[in-house]
Amino acid sequence: MTKNFNFTQDDLKKYPHFDAPISLKNIKRLVTSPDRVAKNTFYPLFLYHKSWQPFRLKGHFRPSKKIRPIRYGARRDAYIFSHYRNILSDLYEKRLHEMDISSCPIAYRKIKRPDGRGKCNIDFAKDAFDTIDFLGNCVAICLDIKGYFESLDHLQIKQIWCDLLGVTKLPADHYAVFKNITQYHYVDQKNVYTRLGYWGVLDPSKPLVEGPLKSIPIQICTPKEFREKICGLDGKSGPSLIEKNSYNYGIPQGAPISDIIANFYLLYFDKKINDYVRSQGGKYLRYSDDILIILPKNSLNLKYTIDFVSDELAKNGKNVSIKKEKTSIVEFFLNNGLRSNKTIAYDGFINNKDGLEYLGFRYDGNNVYVREGTVSRFYRKISIGAKKYSREYVKDNPKKDIPTLINDFNFSIFYQKYGKVNKKYYIENDYKSWTFYSYIKRSCDIFEEKGKIIRKQFSNFQKFVKKKVSNAIVKSWNKKNNFP
Repeated sequence: MTKNFNFTQDDLKKYPHFDAPISLKNIKRLVTSPDRVAKNTFYPLFLYHKSWQPFRLKGHFRPSKKIRPIRYGARRDAYIFSHYRNILSDLYEKRLHEMDISSCPIAYRKIKRPDGRGKCNIDFAKDAFDTIDFLGNCVAICLDIKGYFESLDHLQIKQIWCDLLGVTKLPADHYAVFKNITQYHYVDQKNVYTRLGYWGVLDPSKPLVEGPLKSIPIQICTPKEFREKICGLDGKSGPSLIEKNSYNYGIPQGAPISDIIANFYLLYFDKKINDYVRSQGGKYLRYSDDILIILPKNSLNLKYTIDFVSDELAKNGKNVSIKKEKTSIVEFFLNNGLRSNKTIAYDGFINNKDGLEYLGFRYDGNNVYVREGTVSRFYRKISIGAKKYSREYVKDNPKKDIPTLINDFNFSIFYQKYGKVNKKYYIENDYKSWTFYSYIKRSCDIFEEKGKIIRKQFSNFQKFVKKKVSNAIVKSWNKKNNFP
């Protein structure tokens, strides 16, 4: 089965990897030819770890550092994965419609609003909060699947893949894609750069300080160098750097096809859970590994519901399970005519939040807030940006003292980078064009009266920026002039 070629110049990948860039013409020849795909030699995926320290304002609890493994493919392989993702996506959408569960899985899909514009996480959160308002006395149950991408059973992936195609055995091209996204090979990105001489110790007196020794080209090595140095066949570079997923479960997060697999993997689970929740007069939503069930209080059997979901999930692979410590249960009710909420402990766990947290927002029954973690990430970006801009600013103005530096700093440009977006560059349905300000503005518009508090959450934005930049200028100036 093939699909019309719909790649554009914007889809051309220019990141460093093992293979050279190829033209749109050659991409089309590759991905639309089942024979070429079946015979394609896939390079190992690049592995790096995305890490970040959640930011908290002074006096707030600081959580541990977050680390997530990301793996991405060479250009040719990524184009193949993307093309076959599109094939499977069309079949998946058709099946969702046939099974009457199109509104249940909401991640990684193009779902339209009544006005024809695409939905984003703000719209999905509003749908959930509106359901709570509609049901009145109800309970929202949030469940998180533990290590979802890393837990998906390969046999089940293959069975549903065949089911979507309407075959009993995967065609050779589909099997090649399936094999290389499940039994994938990968290399540590930094180890590759080090062996090829792009990365290493910057200062011999500080052996733990590493960094780029020279610029990294788009094609990092020739096929011959790949075999000799990366595969270790020259006998002097060292052992092979290539590792393999030797388990019968797990797919790489970061590959273009992984998201559709994560969606269709629970196709029949979604049907089963939705049928049950709908029979109880409630609503079921799944955003990848996040499950949300909203049920009327008068029809709720909490233990039965959670056990039912857990048991059904267990049928989808021995490694797929609920992460109990992230279970969140919130009851919404009327108290003296006002809507209120209370958290419910289950199996020793309780979320201790005021309301329901969902897709970056928190709802207490009356108002919607941007979730603390989302606010924290925003302020963390500002803090990092303030340090970077201040270092460069102090370096470029060596004759100015601290008061002059702060007074002359162009705060308006800095505000625009993290705050307001120039309307010339703002595209309503292109989320990549949004700054955080446009995201907040869109949130306020969509949540309407419920979202009026959101603006207040960021009312100190400019004051915070001035303080961070000013402090960063002082530190940069002191360091440059060897002041303690």
